[in-house]
Amino acid sequence: MSFFAIDHLKLKIPMQTNPKIQQAAEFLETAVRQHIMDEKGIAAPTCLACAGWMAGTQLYRLEIDPALDVKPGTVVLSEPVNQRLPGLMGLVAAMAAQGDAAPPEMDNADTTGAQPIYRLSLAQTQEGLDPVYLSYARRTSLAPEELLHAATGALGILAAKSRPVLGLSLARYIAHYCMLEAAKTAGRRPQMSDFSEAHLRPLASLLPPQSLLQRVSSWFDRSVTRNYLHSGHK
Repeated sequence: MSFFAIDHLKLKIPMQTNPKIQQAAEFLETAVRQHIMDEKGIAAPTCLACAGWMAGTQLYRLEIDPALDVKPGTVVLSEPVNQRLPGLMGLVAAMAAQGDAAPPEMDNADTTGAQPIYRLSLAQTQEGLDPVYLSYARRTSLAPEELLHAATGALGILAAKSRPVLGLSLARYIAHYCMLEAAKTAGRRPQMSDFSEAHLRPLASLLPPQSLLQRVSSWFDRSVTRNYLHSGHK
């Protein structure tokens, strides 16, 4: 299942007027697609799942105390996460509905018991995409809350792009389920090595330009990195 044919689709994130977050969402959406693409093309279910897992990962880090000592893969329940998920999922659902419609029987398919097949796991996705997300956040001075909105926007864009090949019901199901899964599962912790321009080189042509002053400021300002590595970042 591939969606190269609608790569031109451009969506505005509902209720989001911050151009920096819009630009970040578009960059991260492309980063996910490039990460998934192999000789077989782009698998829409896997692409959407990866974006969902990464959005959920940002929510987990915002709302769960980073001092909590649990093994990756452990289920962690949180009321703050529960309170935020409906709003974020509603945003993704609204964006998914902007995609080109699939045949009615596909758009409205019953997803009860659906078990899509993914090329990657949650852990593999975090290992591969986390450094890209974090490096981009540092380069553009995105706070954790802003990165959450950008990651959610990227998920919404991909949900809309995958609608013609998955149908609206399944696109929403994958996006929501994977976001919820990552938001309630302890994952990898950010590392200093995650914050490097080297992780962004494959997408260098899509990066927003930086002035000399911005490059110098980015080099000396370590606050963004600290926000992701330590507690008290909300």
